[in-house]
Amino acid sequence: MVTFCSSTFSVLILASSLGLPKFVVPNFSDLMIKTSLISGDGLWQVNTTLYLKGARQRTESVMEQARTDATNAVTIQQCDEKRGFYLNERDKLYNSYKIEEWMERLKKSRPVPLTQVSGPEVTVTIDSVDTGERRQFQHYTARHVKVKTQVEPSPGASTPASVEQTDGWYVDLPGLGCQEPTQGFGILRGTVQAKGVATLGSSIRQDRVQIKWLGKAPRGYPIEVTTLKTEANNKTISKVELLEISEAPLNPSLFDLPAGYRLALQTGNGGADLTKPDTIPNRAEYYWERLTYWARGFFR
Repeated sequence: MVTFCSSTFSVLILASSLGLPKFVVPNFSDLMIKTSLISGDGLWQVNTTLYLKGARQRTESVMEQARTDATNAVTIQQCDEKRGFYLNERDKLYNSYKIEEWMERLKKSRPVPLTQVSGPEVTVTIDSVDTGERRQFQHYTARHVKVKTQVEPSPGASTPASVEQTDGWYVDLPGLGCQEPTQGFGILRGTVQAKGVATLGSSIRQDRVQIKWLGKAPRGYPIEVTTLKTEANNKTISKVELLEISEAPLNPSLFDLPAGYRLALQTGNGGADLTKPDTIPNRAEYYWERLTYWARGFFR
């Protein structure tokens, strides 16, 4: 028997019933927010710095893992140009991509019709409640929102039962990610992990996810959050902590592709290997590996 995580498309269909995010060109005042996410097991920590200026944003994430070197990722989004960049600062490599409407992304996906999802049912109940409490962070007012997400699989489902309780403070940043906020979309993508099971010679049986909404208080950009997750009698606590927030003027060059960067190795369908430059030898090596992998599978 083989278990696997299913594609997220069926989940996106559920989210679309709540309204897909629409593309917008924001006009942010200069803002920098630095937060730290500490995992429940304490094995890794991610420091994230968000920069906003006009129609553009930059996100820098540095992951520090126990016994390994830190890794960093940089993403630039130019909403006014409908263009984004992923950067490898260490090797000075980049990949660019087009910022599209969510509906356009779904059209390019390979849908899994819900009528063909024949596995056991999994009920996800989401209750989001605004406590009414408020706090000031510079000129931004943070809301105190508590969310409980309960996953209840029926017998035979592959998705495990779990309960996640989130207690956090959030600020509104309309236009973040070049899209208007849409209640529920981000919650579904971050919570539901429907799985499927297949046996040799049989078709895939994918869990059927049913979403139940109770309270629908909106969240926003996380400033301080504590999350308690219980799964299989194991409890883990992760935390987001605010390290710094500033409204000082930002250099416009932060939001442009730096000079001297080379295109990363292109792997098709807009993907790239950000560890290697896009050279003829690297392309030849990549396609040879793909061909070898395909041939091994074909002649098994």
